[in-house]
Amino acid sequence: MVIKQLSLTTLQQLQQLLEQMNLFAQELEAVGQQEVEAIRSLNSEQVLQLTDRRITAHQQLGLLERQCRTLLAGQGIAEDMTLEMVINSYAGERTADFQALRRNLYERMIRVDKGSQENRMRLLAAYNVSTSILQELGLVNREQTYNRRTAG
Repeated sequence: MVIKQLSLTTLQQLQQLLEQMNLFAQELEAVGQQEVEAIRSLNSEQVLQLTDRRITAHQQLGLLERQCRTLLAGQGIAEDMTLEMVINSYAGERTADFQALRRNLYERMIRVDKGSQENRMRLLAAYNVSTSILQELGLVNREQTYNRRTAG
């Protein structure tokens, strides 16, 4: 099957999927910002709630991505084509609009990933500080990675 441009219906469905993905990416950005505050205040309950929201948003993004691949596969588009290539090849006069939507989503996801990595480091630092304080107070045992004593 050789296609020169996706049908109007398919383009509308693709646009809806990309817009929905963008909404979940925005949710991930909001979660990341709220995580910063929860980590700073050492609010573990809020961190856990935000983790649940993050998981749900990632699951929804995965579902939308699969729906996008299914939509394109149903139009005879090879699975190994990137979305950028698909848009350039099959979006016709709407190519610029779709590329802008795709780029915005991509850039948002890069920011989300960077924020997630930074929050991971913040959580690790908060854990280390909390553990150290508890150890100094004698409320938890000190962890040892090795024993300096030799047998003898």
